[in-house]
Amino acid sequence: YRLQPSMEEHVRAAMDNIGFVAPIPGMQVRRTDKLNREAKLMPVEEYMASIERYYDNKKKGVEKRVYLATDEPAVVTELRSKYPDYTFLTDNATVTAASDV
Repeated sequence: YRLQPSMEEHVRAAMDNIGFVAPIPGMQVRRTDKLNREAKLMPVEEYMASIERYYDNKKKGVEKRVYLATDEPAVVTELRSKYPDYTFLTDNATVTAASDV
């Protein structure tokens, strides 16, 4: 499929806004609606195990960047605190909007 030109422009602007450069591993951590209806809480360490394996297979000295999609602002804070060697890229406006729903 191909994005419509206006949507492609929107996506590129969003990527530029957060400093997104491929390749980059990403993860989605849902806490609000997902926990209320479907799942139990999964610690961030479980999410990060895959990310750490990804970077273990990369050459030393590579900046450890992760795209983070989440509906819970506290997740961003927790990951940045527990994994200071990583840079977490996220769209703060989207995180805040999702947590307000």
